[in-house]
Amino acid sequence: MNAPIDQRDARRIIVGPGFNISFTLKGQAFGEVAITNISTGGCYALIEQQEAGLFARGTLLEGLLLLHPDLPKTPIAAEVCYVLGCRPGAESELVGIGIHFLSMDDPSQKLLDSWVNVAMVRPDPPLGSLG
Repeated sequence: MNAPIDQRDARRIIVGPGFNISFTLKGQAFGEVAITNISTGGCYALIEQQEAGLFARGTLLEGLLLLHPDLPKTPIAAEVCYVLGCRPGAESELVGIGIHFLSMDDPSQKLLDSWVNVAMVRPDPPLGSLG
């Protein structure tokens, strides 16, 4: 049996405080959701465990915005591609969700591509502005 192939963008940038997203899911607004990494194709976000049931694989996230001054400001079409850390009796209050960017306008994609390329050559992880 073959192992599944990881098709995510290998150029993931580990990010720190100040990197957040917002979106709407089934009419519920989620704002200032922390992300821990980002790539040109998606990000990894942390949500409250009690909200994890809303985030099934394939769930569409409406109007996803990257809330960082150096990142694109236009809404991104996105979906949940996986959920980690959600099990009954778990001690952690946070659950990780993998988010896949389905589409964004060309200028936003170019800005994100450029930002990731710059972050890849920096010696330290981008904990704030790359400016």
